[in-house]
This record gives sequence, structure tokens and C-alpha cells, in this order.
Amino acid sequence: MTKPLAGKRILVTRPAAQARGWCERLCAAGAAVDCLPMLAIEAVGDNAGLQAIKSRILDFDQVDCAIFVSQNAVRHGCDWLDDYWPQLPLGPHCYAIGAATARALAERGIHSDHSSGSMDSETLLARPELQQMQDKRVLIFRGCGGRTLIGDTLRERGARVDYCELYRRTLPASAAEQLAAYRQSPDAIAVHSGETLANLSHCIDTGGRPQLKLVPLICPSERVAAQARALGFARPLAAGNAGDDAMLAALENALLAA
Repeated sequence: MTKPLAGKRILVTRPAAQARGWCERLCAAGAAVDCLPMLAIEAVGDNAGLQAIKSRILDFDQVDCAIFVSQNAVRHGCDWLDDYWPQLPLGPHCYAIGAATARALAERGIHSDHSSGSMDSETLLARPELQQMQDKRVLIFRGCGGRTLIGDTLRERGARVDYCELYRRTLPASAAEQLAAYRQSPDAIAVHSGETLANLSHCIDTGGRPQLKLVPLICPSERVAAQARALGFARPLAAGNAGDDAMLAALENALLAA
């Protein structure tokens, strides 16, 4: 069996809970893998945040479109839905950004339409049925903060948009220390989001590891690659999307061309 990444070392920065499958794919391709998570996912725990989530979940039967932006949104959102809606109402039409998010919903017994191509917000917003949204109620399951493109665009199209903000993305407490102590020389680094990239850049700068910004950096989109260039990374490369297949293909192409 051909192992296209044989002899290559890859630095993985995904949150620990999401890194396992990606690391297994890299190992199967022959790579040596170092996993240093640059993002942590923490459930909302403050009273105001919990009350806001509860309010959104209780009104779920009034929603026309429910949009899940990530696998984390599915995991946390469905846990809440299970608590308050043992039998889901028929009204909400569910959408997922990306095939992995759609699979996570399917595993929870929820059918969704999803953008199987570029797996991004822009692709979802291009769907014909989301063009005329006058007085439609939309609930977006996501983490706190982040991009507002989906919500802003659907509001411009007439929708009434609410966010169900379920988790916070943080820098792991030990990330900077671990990166400062990291002594390997990876052939490439993979990041799966802009926030992960920002945390990685911060840890590189504070940890005195500027040489890591010279390594090929595989990004999930051209938007994140542009962010990487602005942060001083010398060789950012955009994959077709954040899925494992696209990220692996971009990684192989980058290293085989090197």
C-alpha cells in the first residue's frame, strides 16, 4: 500500500477531542504525527449563558431553519435538544456546514442538508431556498463569537436570526509552554480554523519558535490562508475545505511538490 507521507512529520493543532481521527488518517498515510492542540472547547457554564441557551431551545418548535456550524455545535446543541425535546418538532429544517457536521447530526438521528463542496458559510448561503427569507425564523447553533456572515446575510434577506451560543473556544492552558518545549522539525503544520491559527501564531511568537512560521501551513480555506500570510507565515496553502480528505490532499500536494 502506497504511503504518500512516509518519512514526513506533521504537527497537528486541532482540539484534542477532534484530533484523533485526523491523526489516524495521517499515520495511515505514513506520517509521523505530533499533536499539540492550539484550541480547547469549553461548554458555556455561566448563568446568563445557560439561560440564553435554554430560551432558544424551548422555542425550537418556532424555528423555520436551524443551522449547525460545526461538529461541536451538533454535540452541545443536541445534548440540549435531547433534554427538552425527546421528540423533535417537525417544523425546523436543519442545515449543516460541511459533511462532517452533517454526519454528526445523522448520528443523532437528525437529517440535514449540507454544503458538500467547499463546506463553508458562503456555499450554504448560495442555496436557492435560502435566498428569500422574509419573516423566516433562523436559529444558528455555534460557539460564542465567531463569524457573523450567515446571520448578517440572512437578516439582509428578511430573516429573523437568533444565535444559540453553546461553547467557548479558548487557548489551552499549557499550549504555549508545550510549543516552546517542542523540539521536532515538522515538514508541515495543519490548522483547521482561523482561531486555531491565531493561537498558534501567538504561541510561536511568545515561545521563541519563529522557524515554525517558515514551515508549509495547510489551511482549511483561502480566507484562513490569507490570515496566515498576514500573521507572517511564509508558506500557507489553502485546502478545498476543512474535511480530512481535502486537508490530506493539500498536505500531500504541498509536500510532494517541495
